[in-house]
Amino acid sequence: MINLFYPYFPDEAIKAIGEVLKTRWIGQGPRVDAVEEKFSQKFNLSHSVTVNSCTSALHLALCLCDLKENDEVITTPMTCTASNIPILYSKSKVVFADIQESSMNIDPVDIKRKITPKTKAIMVVHWAGYPCDMAEIMQIAKEHNLKVIEDAAHALGAKYQSQSIGSIADYTCFSFQAIKQITTVDGGMLTMKNDADCKRAKLLRWYGIDRDFKGDIYWKYQIKEIGYKYHMNDVTATMLDVQLDKFDKIAERRKTIADRYLSELKNVPGLTLLERKSDRQSGNWLFSMYVDRRDDFQKKLAENEIESHMVHVRNDICPIFGGLRQDLPVMNKIENKYVSIPLHNHLTDEEAEKVIKVIKSGW
Repeated sequence: MINLFYPYFPDEAIKAIGEVLKTRWIGQGPRVDAVEEKFSQKFNLSHSVTVNSCTSALHLALCLCDLKENDEVITTPMTCTASNIPILYSKSKVVFADIQESSMNIDPVDIKRKITPKTKAIMVVHWAGYPCDMAEIMQIAKEHNLKVIEDAAHALGAKYQSQSIGSIADYTCFSFQAIKQITTVDGGMLTMKNDADCKRAKLLRWYGIDRDFKGDIYWKYQIKEIGYKYHMNDVTATMLDVQLDKFDKIAERRKTIADRYLSELKNVPGLTLLERKSDRQSGNWLFSMYVDRRDDFQKKLAENEIESHMVHVRNDICPIFGGLRQDLPVMNKIENKYVSIPLHNHLTDEEAEKVIKVIKSGW
């Protein structure tokens, strides 16, 4: 079977994890601090705060936006439910904007239509790792005094107009979950632009306690805001440290596979590729496309032992978000057409060639 996903984990990580397990620090310790600095330097970011998942990062970002009950967050329906469920933690309202047919990313034009006096933030998801139209989105946010949160779970290493994803919006959230470009089994990162947000995020990820306070223990526990158990540990941080050393090689291999698909599948009847603009670079987590007769397409691949999947479904059909298909014309149009094919670092050239040949043979 040619798998859709396959976790990638360098052998060097096994030795590194063994070494950290021999120390007295296996919880949050010096390796967490070190990998935060390393991540910021690697991707040219101002501040990075490790957490135990991208979902936790998204929740902290929403906390930093000071959401209140009945506030509104404009977001995309085309994502994992983990993107939008954290909005409900504060009893705020999820408002879905439509997506672009060309990219499956949130549409800035529809974002503008959905803004009301209750809107407090815009959340974007870079579908498959391909950056949204951030210039337009940031301009809309500026005009309406809104915060922008990037769910970059798909988009580690992606760039927009020469800027690393993570350096553009107010807050950006990354995932190191099992099947992402690099994995720490579970884990995430929250990035932001200013010192105050960074300090507050570090308090919130550990129950609101200032772990760096060195004075009287009673003053240390003068907790002023409810926090959470969202911190990363030194074992996970060690895994991330090794993965960051390998990241350029990992990203290049994924790009090679994606470029091959783009070149060889562009003229296949019944198949439409998503856009690739010259001003941005994808993180290449997924390779998504539109196909006619999706069930037949997936059946043909399965008969040839090739996995394919939608990966995520529109969030607006979930009961917690209302349970109804909203007035989203593009989402409605592409709902039965999009699919993703194998893209990961264990995929060989021969396997990629088989995927291409099977697709070209028709379905």
